[in-house]
Amino acid sequence: MGRLFAHISVSLDGFINDRAGELAWWSADEVFNRYIDRMLTSIDGMILGRTAFDALAQFWPTAGPEPSVTQRHRMHELPKYVLSHTPLDATWHNSHWLGADPAAAIRTLLRDSPHDLAVFAGASAIQSTFTHGLLDELCLVVHPVLLGSGTPLFNGSQARHVHELTDTQRLDSGVLVLRHALDPAATNGDSSRLEGGHS
Repeated sequence: MGRLFAHISVSLDGFINDRAGELAWWSADEVFNRYIDRMLTSIDGMILGRTAFDALAQFWPTAGPEPSVTQRHRMHELPKYVLSHTPLDATWHNSHWLGADPAAAIRTLLRDSPHDLAVFAGASAIQSTFTHGLLDELCLVVHPVLLGSGTPLFNGSQARHVHELTDTQRLDSGVLVLRHALDPAATNGDSSRLEGGHS
């Protein structure tokens, strides 16, 4: 049985993109890319919010030489499970709608997966899986920059929880990878309200 972890890059002040919705502030270098390669190789699939999925589906199928060979291959081959109010109309390889009861679908995926699944994007998908007690781990990739504004990872609606910091890793670029173990029993949500972006 696999676990579900959220993996997302954030600024020092907790934003996942800047005010223009861009990610040019990421401290991405060769070491960072090797880290992403290892992470993508370790999982059985990814869960995405609909808005994030639509954006990534525009980029990855025709991605140029900037991402590594491993990233291009894994982003193509890995199953992509999408939180959405409506079925998908997409041609991105191996993409799947989680259906009208996404929490139940995610639990079934985890039961049948020998390895972990990752929630990659966007903020609403991570907020929802967190609030509904589906996440086993929160992995924050903290970039050494203050953005001042943008899209916050959390919107302030979550109850206060204290979770265990289980691992830290510092990359050459100054990026910190912080892993926190989450207690699914600490949240009690209504699976019918699981959200993941616009339909």
